[in-house]
Amino acid sequence: MAERETRSESAHERPTKERTTAFLARGIVRTGLVVLGTVLLLFALGQAFGLDLLGALADFVGTQTGRWLAVAFFALVIISVAASGWRYRRPPA
Repeated sequence: MAERETRSESAHERPTKERTTAFLARGIVRTGLVVLGTVLLLFALGQAFGLDLLGALADFVGTQTGRWLAVAFFALVIISVAASGWRYRRPPA
């Protein structure tokens, strides 16, 4: 039982650099999945209804307003990834 406690304590005492790297890696993977999921959703809906939604999105992002909205979307994704990291932190003992 003492060995089990030692393992769980060592997992929480990982170096800060290692935790930060793992957090960033998870965030990058989640961001990639959000982008991929959005593209697949637009493609599937476009195929289902006979519309070129990906083309329309590309045209929209080609405008100045569209670029800034794309930047705002990625900022929201980054904020949500960071917020999810805060949720699972334990308060200092």
